[in-house]
Amino acid sequence: MIDKIFLFFALLFSLNMLAQKQQVSPYSFFGIGNSFPSKTVEESLMGSVGASLSDPLRLNFSNPAGLSSLRFTTYAMGALNSQTSLSDETSNQNSSVFSLSYVALGFPVGKRIGVSGGLRTRTGVGYTLKEGEVSTEQGLYTYEGEGGTNSLFLGLGYRLFKGFSVGIEGAYVFGTIDNTITQQQEDLQYDIRLRTENVLRGFDTKLGFSYQKMFSKKHTLGAGLVFQKKKDISVSATSQLYNGFFSELSESIVKTLEEEPASGIVKSPINTTFSIGYGALQKWNASFEVSFQEALRFSGDALQNNLRKVNYNDSKRISFGGYYIPKYNSLTSYFSRVTYMAGIKYEDLGIQIEGTQIKDFGISFGVGLPMGRGLSNFNIGVEYGKKGEATSSLVEEKYVNLKMSFSLGDRWFKKRKID
Repeated sequence: MIDKIFLFFALLFSLNMLAQKQQVSPYSFFGIGNSFPSKTVEESLMGSVGASLSDPLRLNFSNPAGLSSLRFTTYAMGALNSQTSLSDETSNQNSSVFSLSYVALGFPVGKRIGVSGGLRTRTGVGYTLKEGEVSTEQGLYTYEGEGGTNSLFLGLGYRLFKGFSVGIEGAYVFGTIDNTITQQQEDLQYDIRLRTENVLRGFDTKLGFSYQKMFSKKHTLGAGLVFQKKKDISVSATSQLYNGFFSELSESIVKTLEEEPASGIVKSPINTTFSIGYGALQKWNASFEVSFQEALRFSGDALQNNLRKVNYNDSKRISFGGYYIPKYNSLTSYFSRVTYMAGIKYEDLGIQIEGTQIKDFGISFGVGLPMGRGLSNFNIGVEYGKKGEATSSLVEEKYVNLKMSFSLGDRWFKKRKID
């Protein structure tokens, strides 16, 4: 019964993912928005490590090779509530947004193969920026944006021989980003608004390798290597200019000019991730992970308004984190079966705005609470971090992300027993 209820809500929420507001961040103005890492909530609560992990009960978004360890059918759904504080040299502003992160299903096929598929968010756009004053000659410019992209993915992991697995994941990337620029000036009879709808389509391919080595009967060393190739994402844009009266709550259009089409390409080089971890089976694990990618490149006429004053360069991420379970099979203490997670990350986002390199630093911690027969977990935790810095032209973004997920395990294809 619980599985049926979960599947109903998973389908309902996955439809909402296509239209939800995913982000509130001025840095999402640039390019196609802020990227969401391909991580489960459990992985993100450990500082975003995961490429070296292998778990029979949990999905692995970091490395498709880790799917070969799946022993039970697993439903997973993750959500994010982000509280953001924005500050510059003169003011401070708070905002909040709730969004669904992913819906996924994974299951084993025999003893060597694991498969997973689902829907997850990839990038998010959400900003309102103002420049100038209504009383000046240039007027007041208001920049607004919302939308983002999602990915529909399918992954497979295969254990070639004891301790070594390979995996591959393919994803279809799709979404829409709406950008609006409004000019208001005292000397003008009407306000001017330019609205652009950008439709994005593309594909991702991820190739992963995983190695697990046992030391004694309890301890294990894990290593993971992942290559993600993001094929060119095409952008089809349609822009339209309006005259009228516009405010935050309403708009009154007097005149509409002809639509103007544009197109472009977002080129993403290969992203490489390496991770190594050490721990005791069903007890604890500590992992280190590093990821790096060359600069994004944009071509064509689309998105040009969102590429001003920004330079793209190489990006990298360094993460350290892990988990601890006091006693996974305890019969007397519930909290001894709880999984305690923590981590830290440092990320160079690969964007430079007016000479300042934008960086992201965060710490996280959370718990995995066992449910039912021990095959399911409710995971909840907090990520606190800081992005950018407060200057005359930039803002400092402090965020507190409350992350939640369900991971429900079950066994399919049970053999019938005849009395």
